[in-house]
Parts: sequence; structure tokens; C-alpha cells
Amino acid sequence: MIYRTVKKPNSFGDRARVRTLVLVLLAIFSLAQLGVAQESKQSTLSAAAPAEEATLFPVPNYSGDFWSRSFLTGDWGGLRTSLAKHGVQLEIETMHVFQDVSSGGLNQTGRYSGTADITLKLDSQKLGLWPGGFLLVHAESAFANPVNPYSGGILPVNTKPVMTLPARDEMVLPHVVITQFLSEKFAVFLGKLDTTGGDANEFAHGKGDKKFMNLAFSFDPVLLRLAPYAPLGMGFVFLPNKDVIFTFSAVDTEGVPNKGGFNTLFKDPTTLASELRVTVRPFGLTGHQLIGGGWSNGPFTSVNQDPRTIIGSILFGTPLKKESNSWGVYYNFDQYLYTEKDDPSQGIGIFGRFGISDGKANPFHQFYSIGFGGKGIIPTRDRDHFGIGYYYLQFSDHIVDALRRRLSLDHEQGGELFYNIEVLPWLHVTPDIQIIGPSRRRIGTLLTPGKKIDTAVVTGFRVKIDF
Repeated sequence: MIYRTVKKPNSFGDRARVRTLVLVLLAIFSLAQLGVAQESKQSTLSAAAPAEEATLFPVPNYSGDFWSRSFLTGDWGGLRTSLAKHGVQLEIETMHVFQDVSSGGLNQTGRYSGTADITLKLDSQKLGLWPGGFLLVHAESAFANPVNPYSGGILPVNTKPVMTLPARDEMVLPHVVITQFLSEKFAVFLGKLDTTGGDANEFAHGKGDKKFMNLAFSFDPVLLRLAPYAPLGMGFVFLPNKDVIFTFSAVDTEGVPNKGGFNTLFKDPTTLASELRVTVRPFGLTGHQLIGGGWSNGPFTSVNQDPRTIIGSILFGTPLKKESNSWGVYYNFDQYLYTEKDDPSQGIGIFGRFGISDGKANPFHQFYSIGFGGKGIIPTRDRDHFGIGYYYLQFSDHIVDALRRRLSLDHEQGGELFYNIEVLPWLHVTPDIQIIGPSRRRIGTLLTPGKKIDTAVVTGFRVKIDF
């Protein structure tokens, strides 16, 4: 339970030392002038789920030798475990990706890209302050150039580097979130949120850790129009029992990762979003059913524009047609079909997603995906993950006819297969292949059709290191 008493530091000296280290860590972040933010692996919405635990931030196991420990740098002579027990955790990880457009697409080329993440987690009760309070500070940087622009698809084949845009090759602080439990079943949160924490799925979710790399399998793309990656906002989490999570939030529709966002916080537009996730256990096998929706009061540029208006806006600054609001509704499920008797986290299951939007302000009208995922399916490889999925993205019928005719812009579809190999507990390597049926059949303009774009095959691998 959130309010279960935790062991206090042994002495005043220990507590003073811990608080001094906390101030030093916060000072480092401030001097770096990174920004403001939430979330890493556990967003406020998803991390709040385990109400039976004493904390949102359980103490990791830092022990072990070079070959068996979960973090490359280990326990720092016991300091890391001591800090975690006193409510302070610091996580550092890097991800390196090489992908190649082997055939088709806009350009057959290979590219290297990478990201670095630093996450600070504070537990107020373990710090000797008050119960039920948690602070998450997440800094990240994306460097080099991913292969995304060359695949021919609208959805990125490598999700994580695009999250920090418009920042590039610089460390930013996109997420800072304060969560306070007012009871074991109810919590409020506020700060600079991570909106990718929603639409959670056991086999297809996140920004490319041990899961898929394509954005289509990270979260529902119909949500992209409604809320940015790192907006200022607030909300609440309600946990009536261990199997049900309900969240509601209100966020600034104009937030960006490299700015605080206070200049637009109290101005329109605002996005309202809610989500319900229920754990189910048919035949004793765990699964989840999730439904959610969002609405924003705009104004948004309409996707239905007269071509003359578009040209006039480019040449003379003529105002474009606007929509007063936008909405989206989404659903996803995951369900294990088989699990190991000794370890229910090992097994194989199925997942699926569906999303629909207004189609007037949102160019993505409908989205579908389905696939399989699992962990430990190969004997002696208990911690390896795998996934295979297919997606279909339908563009809005309201998109100006001239664009649809010239670019053959109607839909995009694709598939992805990956296998995540745990080389060492702190080192994971993931071979990956994607086949993308491009949304744009041609490169051209309103006046010229341009050249044809063929189906792309994108191969690559990802390396992740936990420090």
C-alpha cells in the first residue's frame, strides 16, 4: 500500500547526507538549464497502477558482478542502494540505432542515430518528509540523424529520436512530474507530462526499449493531433481496485520539449483526455482492455483547403481555413495466450489497436494494428522479447483532392518484426526489419506528379545500455 511505513534512515547524519546529495543532483540539472518534464519507463499514468506497493519507485537490485548485474556501473560501492532506500534514484541509459533503407522508399541509404536519457526519481516518504509524494525528472537528448525521412512513410520507423523535436543534439528536460497520493486509491499529478505514457499495451507500447521501433506500435497515431509529447498539464488517477485504472488529464495543446510552456499555459487551446484500463484473466491468462479519448478546443488548421488558399498562404500569407476543435477515440487490448507455470511474465500473446478521429482537423482518420508479442519463448533465453505486427493508417477523406490525386495520398500500411536479445542484463541488442507501404506513392507538388515511391524494406538493429 502507498502509505505503508517504510524504514527510516539510521541516523540524522545519514538523512543529512542524503538530502545534501539530493540538492547536489538538483543543482546539476538546474545549472545544465535543461528545461522541465515527466516520465521515463513509468509514466505517471501507468506507474500509478500498483496501489498495493509502498512506492511508485521500488528499489532496484544494483548488486552482482559485471556479467550478472542489471546496471553497467553497478552499486557504486553500496551508495546507489543506500540512496534508493532513502528515496533517491538516478537512472542513466543510452540507445544506439543503425537502420538502412535496403530497397524502395525515398532513398536507399543507411543512418546512425542515438538517444541518451537521465531520470531522477524522488520518494518524499523515504526522504523523511511526507507520505505519498513522488517527483520524476526526465532529461533526454537525441543525436545524429535517423533514417525516418527516407522510408517514404509518414509514421517514423524509429520513434524515440522524433520525440524531442524541435530540439536536436542538445539535452532537454521534457518531463517533470509531481504525483501526490491522497489515499491508496486516488492520486493527483501535475507538471510537464509525457503523453506517450497513455495507451499502454503489454506487447506494443513505449519509445523503443524492448518493444517495437515504429511509432505505429508505440501508441495510437490519431492522438498526435490532440496533444504534444511534453505539455504542461495536470490530472488525477483513480484506482478502485488492483485491476482497474482510470485517469483524467487537462494539458496545454501547444507544449514542446525544449520550452517551459508557461507563456501558453493559460491560453487556448487545451486538451482534455481520459482513459480506462481494466485487467482481465480469461482461463487464468492475464490481459488488458483499454479505451480512451481526447478532445481539444483548437483552433486547428483544416485539412480540407482549397489549393488556391494554400498557394495564397505560401505566397501572400492569406489565412487558412480553421476548425474549432478536434477529437479522437481509441481502443487497445493485449492478451496472453500461453504463459510459463513458474513465471507468468514469460509467454506469448496477441495485441490490437483501433483509433478514429474527426478527420477534419486531424489528417489521420482511422488506425488499426494487430500482432503477436512475447518473452522467453526460446529455452535458456528467458529474458529475450520478440514482436511481430501489422498496421493500417487511413488518411482523412477531407484532405484536399489535389493532394490526394497528385501524391496518391490515401493510406499507409506496414509491418515490423523484432527480436530483443539480452546479451547481458544491462546490454540489449535488437535486430529489426520493417516493410513500409508508403502513404505517398509519388514525390511531387500540386502541379507535378514527381517520381514513384516503391514499398520500402528497412533493416537495422538497436543497442541499449543501462548504466
